[in-house]
Amino acid sequence: MKRLTYLLLCLFASIAFATAQTTKVTGTVISAEDDGPIIGASIVVAGTTTGTVTDYNGAFTLDVPSNAKKLIVSYIGMKSVEVAVKPIIKVTMESDSQNLDEVVVVGYGTQRKKDVTSAISKVGGEDLSNLATASFDSQLAGRAAGVQVTTPSGVLGSGPQFKIRGMSTISSNSQPLFIVDGMPIATGDNADGKTGLGMAYASYNAMSDINPNDIESIEILKDGAATAIYGSRAANGVVLITTKKGSKGRTQVTYDGYVSAASAAKLHDLLGAKDFVTIANEKYENWGMKGQAVYDPNGPDTNWNDYIFRTGFQHNHSLSASGGTDKSQYYVSLGFTEQEGIIRANDLNRLSLKADLTQQATKWLRIGLNGQMTRTRVNGVMNDENSLGGVGFAGTRMLPNVSVFNPDDPTGYNIDAENRKTLGRGSNLSYIDNGIQNIVWALDNNVNRTTNTRVLGGGWAEITFMDGLTLKTQAGLDISNVKDFMVWNPESGDGYGYGGLLEEINTTYTNWNWQNVINFNRTFNDVHNLTATAVQEYTHQEYEYTDATVQQISDAFFTDHIISNTFGERFVSGGKTFMGLASYMFRANYNYDSKYYIGASVRTDGLSSLPTDTRWGTFWGGSAAWRISREKFWSESTINDWFNDLRIRASYATIGNSDLGNYFPYLGTYGAKKAGSNTAIAWNRMGNSQLKWETTETFDIGLDGSFFNNRLTFELAYWQKNSKDLVLEVPTAPTAGIPYNSYFDNIGKIKNSGMELTVNATIIATKDWNWQTNFNFSTAKNTVKSLYGGTDIVDNYTIIREGESYRSLYGYDYYGVNAANGNPIWSKADGSLVQFDTFGSYDYAEYDPSNPSDVSKASSLDASDRKVLGSSMPTWYGGWNNTVSYKNFDLNVFFRFSGGNKIMNASRQSALFNMDFSNNGTEILGRWVSPEQPGDGMTPKIGYGDASSLFNDGYTDSHFVESGNYLKLSTLALGYTLPKAVVSKLNMTKIRFYVQGQNLLTITGYSGLDPETNSRLGVDWNGMPQQRSFTFGANITF
Repeated sequence: MKRLTYLLLCLFASIAFATAQTTKVTGTVISAEDDGPIIGASIVVAGTTTGTVTDYNGAFTLDVPSNAKKLIVSYIGMKSVEVAVKPIIKVTMESDSQNLDEVVVVGYGTQRKKDVTSAISKVGGEDLSNLATASFDSQLAGRAAGVQVTTPSGVLGSGPQFKIRGMSTISSNSQPLFIVDGMPIATGDNADGKTGLGMAYASYNAMSDINPNDIESIEILKDGAATAIYGSRAANGVVLITTKKGSKGRTQVTYDGYVSAASAAKLHDLLGAKDFVTIANEKYENWGMKGQAVYDPNGPDTNWNDYIFRTGFQHNHSLSASGGTDKSQYYVSLGFTEQEGIIRANDLNRLSLKADLTQQATKWLRIGLNGQMTRTRVNGVMNDENSLGGVGFAGTRMLPNVSVFNPDDPTGYNIDAENRKTLGRGSNLSYIDNGIQNIVWALDNNVNRTTNTRVLGGGWAEITFMDGLTLKTQAGLDISNVKDFMVWNPESGDGYGYGGLLEEINTTYTNWNWQNVINFNRTFNDVHNLTATAVQEYTHQEYEYTDATVQQISDAFFTDHIISNTFGERFVSGGKTFMGLASYMFRANYNYDSKYYIGASVRTDGLSSLPTDTRWGTFWGGSAAWRISREKFWSESTINDWFNDLRIRASYATIGNSDLGNYFPYLGTYGAKKAGSNTAIAWNRMGNSQLKWETTETFDIGLDGSFFNNRLTFELAYWQKNSKDLVLEVPTAPTAGIPYNSYFDNIGKIKNSGMELTVNATIIATKDWNWQTNFNFSTAKNTVKSLYGGTDIVDNYTIIREGESYRSLYGYDYYGVNAANGNPIWSKADGSLVQFDTFGSYDYAEYDPSNPSDVSKASSLDASDRKVLGSSMPTWYGGWNNTVSYKNFDLNVFFRFSGGNKIMNASRQSALFNMDFSNNGTEILGRWVSPEQPGDGMTPKIGYGDASSLFNDGYTDSHFVESGNYLKLSTLALGYTLPKAVVSKLNMTKIRFYVQGQNLLTITGYSGLDPETNSRLGVDWNGMPQQRSFTFGANITF
C-alpha cells in the first residue's frame, strides 16, 4: 500500500511539473478586410511542430512551452503573421494578393495574372519536375482546359498530337506554335516535309530535346486576344515555355533522377497453336482446298508477344546549379536519359547541356546569353501502316505453331528454307502468306536509327530608358542536324529481295529569329495603368537534305556507312527550301483601378511562301473585362465575406495560319513529259497568284471568380472559332491543259466552338494536412462549313463533308450474320439489306429476313452505300489532379478523361478477318460454322482469301466502329521528404524520395490496345501499345 501511495505521489508530481513547463494561450484570428473570423488558420510555435488550427469562430487554444517566444499564424490567401507569446492573443491577417499578382508570360512580355483579359492556362514547372518523364509535352495531357494532347503510340521517340480548341484547318496539321524563351522553335516529327525514298525515317519528337527539369513554367495561349500577337502562326494556339534562370544567392545544386521499368499496358489476344491450326484449315476447307496447317501437341506453341515486347528499363538524371549576385546570375544543367522501349530493339538515349547567364552591365543595361545543346539517338522500329514488315502488322500474323529460333539455320532464327524472305514454316505444308518475315529476326538484324544534334539558344540586351520604359533586342538560333540511317539485312525479310538495302539521310534544319521589343508600363494617379508593347521581328527557316540509298550489299560487313564500290545499285536524291517571315506588332492594355480593362493588339506579317500581292496580312485582337467585385456595392456587402473576386471578360480577334502545306504552294511546278518520241518540259501543277492566308475569327467570353479567401477559384468560358479561306486542292479546268491535276486555292470553312471549366480548390489546410485539387472540363464541337463545290473529300476510313465534323468515320453499316448460311449482311443507303454470297453465283444478294436461305436475287454494295458512322474528334475531355500531403509525405493522383468520339478499330478488323495463311485474333473463334453452330451472330463463315469481302477489309465498317470514351489513372505518386533537422545535418536543403506509376488503369469500352492509339485521326491500324511504367526517384538539393 505504501508503495502504491508513493507511485501515485510521483505521478501527480510529474504531471504538475509538466504543466508548469507549458503556458495556455487562447486567441482569435480575424481578417483585416471585414473583421470576420478566419476558419482553419494554422498557429504553430516558431521553430517547432507544435501547433493547432482555429475553429469555426476563428478561436484557438494552444499549450505552448514556457520557453517559447513567438507564434507563427498562417492561412492560404493571407500574409503570415508572427506574434509574441501571450496568454490572450488577437491576430489580424491581411490578404496576400500574390495569387492575383502572380506574373504570367504573354507574347513578348509578362502581365499580372489579375490583369489578363484573355484565355491563358498555366502549367507550373514544379508540376512537371515532380513527375518522372523524359519529355514534357506528353505530360500536358489533361492539365489545361481546352487543350487536347494525345499519345498515339508507346514507341520511344514518337511525339504526342496537340489540339488547342479544336481543328482550325483542313489541309495542314493542328500543332500549335511553340515558343521557348521568346524564340519560335521547330517541332514535330523529323520526317515532316521530306521526299525521296524515305524508308529510313525513325520517329523522332523534336520537343523531347527540352529537359523537363529545365522548365520554369508553361503558358498556353488559347483565345484570339492572347494569340493575335503572333498573327499568322497563331490559328492553332501558342505554347510559351519559360526555362529556368539564375537568381541571387548562394549556389544551389539540384539533382533529380529516377529509374523505372516499363511494359506494355495491353497486347492483342492472338490464337494459340491448336486454335490456329483449326481456324487456318477451316479457311482452306471451306473453299474446297486442303488444309496447310499441322498441329503437333508436342511441338511449339509460341506466344510471339513474349518475344516482340519486353520490360524496358530506363534511367534519367539531371544535375543543375544556380545562383548569383546582385549583378550576375547563372543557371547551368546537365541531363542524361537512357531508355529501353517496350518493343524489342527500340531504345533512346539523350544527353543535354543548358546554360543561362544574366548580367547587369550598367544601371541601365542588362544582357544575357542562353543556350542548350542536345544529342539524341533513337533506335526505332518500322511500323508504317501499310508495311508488311512493320511490327504492328507482322506481329499479329506470326504462326504460333512454329518456333522463333532455329539452331540449324545459318542465322540461328527460324527462316524458311525455300523462301528465305519469310518466316520458317515448321511442320506446316506451306510458308506464311504475303512474304511476312520473322519479325524477331527483323528487329534484331535490321536498323532504323535517327541521331539528332541540336543547338538552341541566343543572346539579348535590355536597355532601361526610364522607370517603366525598356527596349530589348534578342537574337536566337535553332539548328538541328538529323541523320537517319536504315539497314535491311540481305539474308531474309524486307532486305532479301534487294540483296540488302542501306539508306542514309542527312538533314539540316536552320531557324533564326531576331526581335526588337519596346515595353512601356506606368501607373498614373494610382488608378490608371497603361502598358504598351511594340515589336519588330524577323524569322528565317531553311531545310535541306540528302538521301542516298544503295542495294545489293557486296558484304554484310558494310552496314555502318555508305562506302563506295561496295554496292550494286545507288540512288541519290535531295532537296532544299526556305521560308522568311517579317513582322510588325503593337499591343496596348489599359485598366482603371483594377476594375475596368480594355486591350487591343495588331500585327502585320509578310510571308515569303505567298505571292507578292497577298504576302502581307494584318491580324488584330481586342479584349475587355470588368472586375465586378471591385465595385462599391459588392465590396461593402456581406457577399464579399465569402465571394472574394468576380470578373467577366470577353475578346474578339482575327488570327492566321501560315502552315499551308508547302513552302511555296502558290507556285506552279514543271516536270518531264513525253511528246511523241521526244521529252519536253510541261506543267505538273498550276500555280495560283492569288493564294492567301488561312484566317480564323475567334470569340471568347469568360467568368472568373474566387471564394473563401481564394481557397476556391473557378474559370468558366465559352469560345467560338470560325476559320475561312482554308487552302484546298481544286481540280484544274480542262482548258488549262493539265488533265487530272489540281492547284491550291482558298476555299474551305470550318467552325469550332465549346465551353471550358477550371476549378482549383484547397480542400484541407491544417498544420499537418493539405489537400489541393484541380479539375478541368472542356467541350468541343467541330463542323465543316464549306468545301470546293460542296464535294466530299473521302478516303478509305474517313470523310470531310459539309455539315459533319472533320474526318468523320465513313463506311458500311454492318447488320449481322445470316444464321442460315453464315453470310455477312449490311444495310444499304436506302435501308434494304444485302448479304455477301460467299459461295453463290453473285458477289452480293438481297437478304430477306423472312426467307434467309434465298440468295437468288442479285444486289450490290458499293461506295454509294457508305454512311457517316460517327465523329473521330472527342467532344468532351479534361483532367482531375489531386495533391495530398501529410507532414513529410505527399501523394499525387491524376486522372484524365475524354470521349464523345468514335474509333475505327482497323487493327481488330485486320486481325479478325485476315483470311490468309497467318494468325488471327481470338475473336475469330466466334465465327459461324453451321446453322447449328451460329457462333456469336456477328462473325460470318470464313474462307481463304475472302478478307476484302467478308468485312470490307481496308475500309470503315460499323462492326469495328467503337466508342472512344475513357478514364485513365494517368499518374499515382507517393513521396517522402526527409525532415529539415535530418537534412541540415547533411549540409543539404532538401531530400525527397518517391515512387510513381504512370498509365496504371484505363476504364474504357474500347476493345483495342488503347483508345488513344491511332495511325491517323480516328483510325487505329497497326498501332503500338502504350507504356505502363513504375518508377523510383529522388530529388536532392544542396
